[in-house]
Amino acid sequence: MNLANSHLHSNSTRSLYDSDVVYIDIHGRRYCKDYYMPNDIVEQERLQMLNGVFHYVLGHRLTTVPLSNPDKILDVGTGTGEWAMAMGDEFPEAEVIGTDIAKIQPSAVPLNVFFEIDDAEEEGGWAWPDDEFDLVHFRYMKGAFKDWKYIYREVYRHLKPGGWVEILDFDDHKRIQGFFGPESGVTRWIQAINEGTEILGRSRSISHLEPQYLTELGFVDVESKVYKIPVGIWPDDPEAQAVGKHFLIAILNGMEAFCLRVLVEQMGWKIEEIQKVLEEIGDATWSIATNPEKAQGMAFEIKVLTGRKPGW
Repeated sequence: MNLANSHLHSNSTRSLYDSDVVYIDIHGRRYCKDYYMPNDIVEQERLQMLNGVFHYVLGHRLTTVPLSNPDKILDVGTGTGEWAMAMGDEFPEAEVIGTDIAKIQPSAVPLNVFFEIDDAEEEGGWAWPDDEFDLVHFRYMKGAFKDWKYIYREVYRHLKPGGWVEILDFDDHKRIQGFFGPESGVTRWIQAINEGTEILGRSRSISHLEPQYLTELGFVDVESKVYKIPVGIWPDDPEAQAVGKHFLIAILNGMEAFCLRVLVEQMGWKIEEIQKVLEEIGDATWSIATNPEKAQGMAFEIKVLTGRKPGW
């Protein structure tokens, strides 16, 4: 195959090589810096599964904002880079940049897509020029930053007049907790994770999804929408049921990823204690989700916050 004539190219990373990124091993899971989620192969495969679920829930769209002939798009915390690459295919005339603290993106990508090693919270602000991007995108970044207000100020500064910001994240999980009894370990587990990330200084709260975070900076056309992801076998629609099953697998496979580092380092839990809790929660979740009656209406909720920088 002649890549010179293909829409793919290699050596897409424009900053550091993988060897320059320092990784940390904790009980067999690989981490970068002090971010509480791992970035190893197991987590990468789970993220790829989640991207397919998000695409379905958003009505088979990559973004909910109205883009017209964009020139430059930024995906902060790009992870495996799937969203950035899909946007590169959808908008071949646009330059799409995906940034992350870890180099876990593929080397063969669309010609207009570039990946860069970058920490969005580095002192001194973002290195790009002001008024640079048509869209700045965040997905599944709860717990990633110490100061979302700082992040949003940088977004506003670097968006073009008329440019959009879009933030997609899970809610506070209160809906899903309602499917478990008062003696279930789910609530205690979630509370421990939340407390640990507060101690870490990278809260998993959903306050960053509040519209006033954007309106206070001057964003207009600010909207917050809620989407439900079915869990288990209860939906009548075959596609929704298939998505629900895939999402359930992604959630169960990701339970260790959600909690391992923060429960060990911030909360002082023993690995045996974590494994026991995960087994109990996994069994309880599977039991409910695969029961046609108990699973009715069982769903996770995601919120999508969007806003536009005024001017054209």
